[in-house]
This record gives sequence, C-alpha cells and structure tokens, in this order.
Amino acid sequence: MISQYTTKVKKSFKYLSLLNHPSNKGFCPICNQKTLFVEYGSWLRDQYKCIKCNSIPRHRALINSIKLFVPNYKQTLIHESSPGSRSSDYLKNECQGYSCSQYFPDVTPGQVHQGFRCESLENLTFPDASFDLFITQDVFEHVLHPDQAFGEIARVLKPGGMHIFTMPWYPELKHSRQRAAIEDSEIKYLEEAIYHGNPISNQGSLVTYDWGSDFVDYVYKHSGMSTTIHLHVDRSLGLDAKYLEVFISQKSYE
Repeated sequence: MISQYTTKVKKSFKYLSLLNHPSNKGFCPICNQKTLFVEYGSWLRDQYKCIKCNSIPRHRALINSIKLFVPNYKQTLIHESSPGSRSSDYLKNECQGYSCSQYFPDVTPGQVHQGFRCESLENLTFPDASFDLFITQDVFEHVLHPDQAFGEIARVLKPGGMHIFTMPWYPELKHSRQRAAIEDSEIKYLEEAIYHGNPISNQGSLVTYDWGSDFVDYVYKHSGMSTTIHLHVDRSLGLDAKYLEVFISQKSYE
C-alpha cells in the first residue's frame, strides 16, 4: 500500500511540475500514442519532449520521414550507424531486419565490441547492396572523410535504397565549412574545436563540418545519390525546432 501511495504521489508531483512549462497535446510518431509535448527550455531541439517516451524533435522527425518515404520500412533490411536515441530504440523494436554498429577506433572493423559490431563509415565491411535503408542521426557533422563515407553508404545500399539521416544544416552558408582535418594521423583544427555528446565516449565527438547550401551537390558528387531535404513542422506531432531537416539520399535503380 505504501509503495502504491508513493507512486501516486510521485506522479502527482510530476504532472504538477508540468504546469510550469509550455505544452501542447498531440500524437507522438515514436510511441504511437496521444501524448503531451512539453517545452522544458527554450532550446527546443533538445528540450521539447514527449512525456511518454522522452523523445526529442529530431527523433520524431526521423521516424516521421521514414514512415512517409519508406512506408514498408518494417519489411526492409535496415542498418544504423551509431545508434543511441529513442528513434533507434523504435526501429530496433519494430523492424526485424534492423541491425546497427558503432565505431571504436581501437577495434578491427567487423568485430563485435561492447555488444556492437565495429564499423567505420569511411570503410564499411558489408558486401555491396546489403541494405534497403541506411540510418545516421547527427553523425555527418563528425566524419573526417565524408566523401568516402557517402560513397560507402551508396555501395552497401541496394538499387533504389535510401540513406535517411539528420544533422545540423546551415543553408545560409554558400559553401560548407570544414572545421577539422587529419594529417599524418593527427587532428588539424581549421576552426575553433567544438564537441558534441557521444553515447559511447565521455570525450565527445569533434565537429568536423558545418554543412551549407552546397551539401546536396556534395552528396551527389561523391555517391551518385540524389538528396531530398524534408522539413515538416507540426506541433501536433511534436515537430518544431531548429535543425529539424531530414535528408533522404536515394541510390539509383540502375
């Protein structure tokens, strides 16, 4: 009885605390339920959350785009590089053909480490035409050789397959800005060093590129894939924030 009472009290305090934050009712694309989206702070990209699954806007935007562009996604072969979000959990739970990998610098690609297959986007070990769908979430602002990575993703996709991904995008930049490079096995900083959170490393992930308006041409040049930039702002789906764009690069059928 005490335990049940304590649980009820905690829930009451939780919902009372929500009254201090702006919120709206809606339907979450990830937990597939009617829910409440709450603004816990002004930086909506990380602080506009579903109270039921704790997802943030870019998680919901990715799943919403997958549902729109690949309606049969649950029957496809999907690979995700560097998972670690509510959207990753959703794909793992909903799609039997889902697999994932992380990159560990000191582990041979293809080997399993800490429960994950080790893979480098710049030199994937998968055979050609392995997947229908390849997923990355806020990864390509951290890749040192994105030209190689886009080419490798195109290689492992089946004809007509898609790379669906998120990343910060700065269309006001006419030319993408490289922030860091590697020379003689050492990092060379071309701009002030910026790090983002990394689910498998306390050191964080170095930002290597600020992608600008030339990004679509860059992808095509290095992979042959055509890219659609999809932006859907809809508070009823919890979709509202900066850098909410989802990128859909498709391999040709030929």
